[in-house]
Amino acid sequence: MISLGFVTLDEQQELTYFTEVAKRANHYGISVYRFSPLNIDPQTEHVHGFVFQPETNEWMDAVFTIPPFLYDRCFYGHDDRSKKAKPIMHWLKQRPDLVFLGYGLPGKWDVFESLSTHPLLSAYVPPTVRLERTDDILELLRHEQAVVAKPMHGSSGRGIYVIQKQGKTLSVQDGLGQERAVIARRRELEKLVTSLNRRDSYMLQPLLSLSTPAHEPFDLRFLLQKDEGGRWVERVRAVRVGRPGTWVANIRSGADIRPFADWLDYLPSPKRVLVLDGIETIIRTLPTYIDNEFGSLFEIGLDLGVANNGAVWILDVNSKPGRKVINILPPEQQNAIYEAPLRYCLFLASGVNSR
Repeated sequence: MISLGFVTLDEQQELTYFTEVAKRANHYGISVYRFSPLNIDPQTEHVHGFVFQPETNEWMDAVFTIPPFLYDRCFYGHDDRSKKAKPIMHWLKQRPDLVFLGYGLPGKWDVFESLSTHPLLSAYVPPTVRLERTDDILELLRHEQAVVAKPMHGSSGRGIYVIQKQGKTLSVQDGLGQERAVIARRRELEKLVTSLNRRDSYMLQPLLSLSTPAHEPFDLRFLLQKDEGGRWVERVRAVRVGRPGTWVANIRSGADIRPFADWLDYLPSPKRVLVLDGIETIIRTLPTYIDNEFGSLFEIGLDLGVANNGAVWILDVNSKPGRKVINILPPEQQNAIYEAPLRYCLFLASGVNSR
């Protein structure tokens, strides 16, 4: 029987999702485990975690060897647990006897820099620069009314700041629209840049006009996964709509999930054609290119923005996407998403066994 391990920092993280996957695993001849990298014994390399019991549909405490197939769902912060877990996960990914469903992506800067060199995808990448010094902000603001500063290793809209010109001052707001500072002097802006870069590396982009007629921020979320043949398949597309007065449309920040088709129906016909052409070009091209550039992935959460003029922009490419958008799907389509890690695991196993 094939063994697949779900790896998370928090034992309770995504437990509902993992349980749904595990309920289907026995049908595929796969035994399922979940554990934290911090619970690997460095002497024996045994793991203290949980094994799923198909007879009772329950997780049981267990000690086991590291499963040969691993599904990395670790999300890191700046805490001690994250700092300890990162090198362990790096060690696991270097081991030739272990196979990950996906090996992850580097920081956002590396991804955007690579996309900006692609002959097709570069047209959908917003102008992006590293935030290294104060002049990086001032140079961009010479041509733009506002810029957004994004952490290169952030997720869920955390750590985003919007810097807007207001007369002779600059207003700095966080992603939720709360004003954090009013800057009137260069040295105040220098302090801000130093503070941001102390937390994470940042990049700058123009603030794009991505809002509904009701002044709600919104973006389009696409969940893509590989199927049992290793081919990329789109599982769901949805619209995430944030609260008026905020800058982010992340679900953790209170955004709603709405059907893509309903949003599309409101677009005028010429704009609809333009938007769909951009979306299909990106979805057809980006996943395979990302695979070739950064190594094999299993899934991608792709965030696209649509400006008022119909321009489509790539906002984020996430190798560890969230699951809440699948709630708009009927049960049979949700089932395909729960089965996808198992089917892809079998695909990887067939490749390993044929070597």
